[in-house]
Amino acid sequence: MTRSTHHVEESHVRNNFGMKLNERSLFLATAVTTGIVFLLCSLVVTLAPRPSWAFFGYILHTNLTGIAQTLTWGSFITGLLVWSLGTGLYAAVVARLHNRL
Repeated sequence: MTRSTHHVEESHVRNNFGMKLNERSLFLATAVTTGIVFLLCSLVVTLAPRPSWAFFGYILHTNLTGIAQTLTWGSFITGLLVWSLGTGLYAAVVARLHNRL
């Protein structure tokens, strides 16, 4: 390897190693993705509540089938906002911490 090729590769590694994360972009990407997943999950819970609760019970290692939970417009909108904004803020805080370290 010649000296100039080595210098270019070393410079490229050095520049990418200190890459900063865009907090706003990561917030938006995380919030939108979480919102879509929440929407799909709510749809599945609404269309097939018993299998959904059984599935989540397996994931949590508990029996959730006895819990009567109805999905209302209010609980849907509240859950959508809390999960989307919460995970978005979490991602933005992680990006800020990453950029500072």
